Amino acid sequence: MANKINVPIPDKRENKHLKKTQLKILWEALTEIKDKIELNLLESNPQNYCLDQNELSDPLDEASVNSETQKLLRFRNRDIFLLKKISKSFDKIKDGTYGLCDECFNPISFERLRARPVAELCISCKEESELTENQSKKVSKSMGRELATATKSVIQISSH
Repeated sequence: MANKINVPIPDKRENKHLKKTQLKILWEALTEIKDKIELNLLESNPQNYCLDQNELSDPLDEASVNSETQKLLRFRNRDIFLLKKISKSFDKIKDGTYGLCDECFNPISFERLRARPVAELCISCKEESELTENQSKKVSKSMGRELATATKSVIQISSH
């Protein structure tokens, strides 16, 4: 049985589109995610991030251990980043701005926040952000031009 959580919701707030009951549900969801991450970080063994001299005798074993260690560190860093976003979400709930888009200041729907409680952008702004991100990924850093253009050139040359 869940214990009753006191959610600090200010009376004057900008996010009036969210009901107090909805904010409590989201606070509880954020708390649950935070607790799971913190427990996972506490249970993680620092030895997992260190190489044992016995594992370094074979280059293949060393590569495998390095790869596994990098993966564990990536997961750990991702968890730490998510904890920061959760903390920011708690602060926004307290100051009455949680659920407002950071870009356009329009309300973020309760459904979106249920799916992603740390969402900082509304659907429209997130789609625009992802579109911009995807377009920038097409640029080759080594050649300084779009990969699609380079691919087109290769196709044209090979068809001649």
